[in-house]
Amino acid sequence: MRPSDPLLAAIAEQYESRFQESLGPIRKVGREAEFPVVWPDGRAGEVSLLWEPLLAQGGLTPQYDDPDTRRLLIEVSEPGMMVAIEVGRCTVELSLGPYEDLWQLQAGFDRALARVVGAARERGMRLLGFGIQPRTPASQRLLTPSRHYRALRRAAGTAWLRLTTSASDQLHVDITRAEIVPAVNWMNLLSGPIIALCANSSVYAGRAGRHQAGREAFLADLGEQRYGMPPCRFDTTAEWIQYLSEFRCFVLPESTGFRRTNRPFREVLVAESKRGASTEQLFQYFLWHEHYVWNSARARVAHSTIEVRPACQQPPGESLAANALILGWVEALKEAAQFVRRTLGDDPWPAMSRYRRAAVRDGLEAPEPARGLLKGLVEIARTGLKRRGRGEELLLAPMERRLAERQSPGQRAQRTLRRSGMAALLDQLRLGG
Repeated sequence: MRPSDPLLAAIAEQYESRFQESLGPIRKVGREAEFPVVWPDGRAGEVSLLWEPLLAQGGLTPQYDDPDTRRLLIEVSEPGMMVAIEVGRCTVELSLGPYEDLWQLQAGFDRALARVVGAARERGMRLLGFGIQPRTPASQRLLTPSRHYRALRRAAGTAWLRLTTSASDQLHVDITRAEIVPAVNWMNLLSGPIIALCANSSVYAGRAGRHQAGREAFLADLGEQRYGMPPCRFDTTAEWIQYLSEFRCFVLPESTGFRRTNRPFREVLVAESKRGASTEQLFQYFLWHEHYVWNSARARVAHSTIEVRPACQQPPGESLAANALILGWVEALKEAAQFVRRTLGDDPWPAMSRYRRAAVRDGLEAPEPARGLLKGLVEIARTGLKRRGRGEELLLAPMERRLAERQSPGQRAQRTLRRSGMAALLDQLRLGG
């Protein structure tokens, strides 16, 4: 037994206690949608130029990195919607919800996007329905100079800069305390199929890349297991907490800034306990740490949700396709688990891990681990959505079309680039007309 085990057990107990015991009438959803901001020629844009026209629209409250100096504005918000600058100063994030269903989420997203697209147009920039900057590679120059991003860059090294060009589409779905472990296990296991169907970051550094999901390939530099799919299933929440605590904790927040730690969190936990940190402070340190372990699916204390992360931002006109797929699987998690076990055996992790790596590279051209796996999973997602009774299964149409054509959005993007060039690709990806 490690000296930290009782401390980790206490954290696991607190962690579970923050999740709801039962669901409401319907499982709610929220969305974190990131978008590359570019100039008309595709070079990386500047999110900070959006703040003035957004605030001029009225109704938005600004938030600063340092409220005392007010030098760096990092987000503007209103109830149910936030617009923020991401790790990269050329990536804007829209956080929305919670909403009862995907149609409400779509309406909220459309309203928010119209505001941001209007501000971008006023500044001569565009938002793209794409998962990565198409022309400008990651670099220190693109790093948003907030205090905690700079501290994390120093602690994590140059791999941190991979986040400066990435644009994902993350869905949060209500879960209960009893669903923490199965949701973490199975939504991570299904990350390969999500990537195959949603890969949309295939053009980067101005060229057609080697990977259909380039953002997933590059972010593996942060650590193959720290970013991506865990290598095994977990039987208890305590095992999940123990697993997360083995990863290096980069920094800890303090009243005066950030303190670099750069050692496994379990060691940090023991040290902070000896320094007299309270039980609640230790728990808050854990939440800070686990926010920077980017598994493809992770349970989130703040809203009692499962956050599913591996989808690239989707193309114009197909914005909620990935969200529909994910929500359908969470609703039909037992059926999805039974289907995968029946198709791949009692230990599907090795086969699905290999498939995930192949899907990052080849999208829907990657050979499936078993014939009919993706078709069966999409049908299960449809079943899960139909069970909700809101007609959300209609939003799966792009997934069914992609599967029939065996072509992910990234493959379409590369085809457009090769046939017609960067200008045509930018027009194809442009949001808001």
